[in-house]
Amino acid sequence: MISSNPSGWIVRSLFRLLLAILGTGMEVACRLSDAFRRQVTRELTIQIGSADGAFHHYVFTPRTVTSRPGPAPTPTLSLCFDNAHQGTLTLLSPHAVGKFVRALLDGTAEYQGNAVLLLWFYGLTRFVLPIGRMGPLRDVPPDAYIAPDPDSKVAGRILREPPMAELDPTWTLAHQQRAKMVMPRGSAGESVPLW
Repeated sequence: MISSNPSGWIVRSLFRLLLAILGTGMEVACRLSDAFRRQVTRELTIQIGSADGAFHHYVFTPRTVTSRPGPAPTPTLSLCFDNAHQGTLTLLSPHAVGKFVRALLDGTAEYQGNAVLLLWFYGLTRFVLPIGRMGPLRDVPPDAYIAPDPDSKVAGRILREPPMAELDPTWTLAHQQRAKMVMPRGSAGESVPLW
C-alpha cells in the first residue's frame, strides 16, 4: 500500500510510540492478568502499521506475548493504515472497530490474513487502552431476563429447548447452512473474504 497522504515524522514517531506502549502494556497484562492469558492460546503474529513507514508487530505464543518494532517477516494478520495519523486516531478511538471497518471499506486501510483476528486483537488492546471498554451493568436486569416467568402472558408461546453441544447429525439442512457461515470458518483458520 502506498500512502495517499503521508504523515510527518512527528506523527509517525507518536504512532510508533503508541504501538510500542501497546505492546509493552500487553506484555505486562499477559504476566498479571489471568483473563488476558486465557485468550492467548495459539501461535500467531499480528502486524500493525501505516503505509508511510511506521510498523510494529506482536508475537503471540500460548500464554505469552512479545512486542517488536518494525515489520514482521510472515505475519498471520497484517493491518496497514494509509498513514500514521489515521492509525493513531483509530487505535485511540472508543469506536475503534467501526473505524477499522470504515477504513477497510473506504480503502484507506488494508489487511492480509484472517480478519477475525483483528477483533480478537482489538479486545486484547482494551486491557491496555481501556477506551470504549464495556463495564459491568449499572442496574440488575429485571427478573424475566434472569429466570423465565411461567405465569407471564406469553410463556406458552416461548419454546425452550435443552442446550446442545453440537448439531443433530441427521439435520442436514442445518449443517449446510452452518457451513456457509463466515465466523466459524474464519475461526477455524480458513481464509474467508471479509466482504
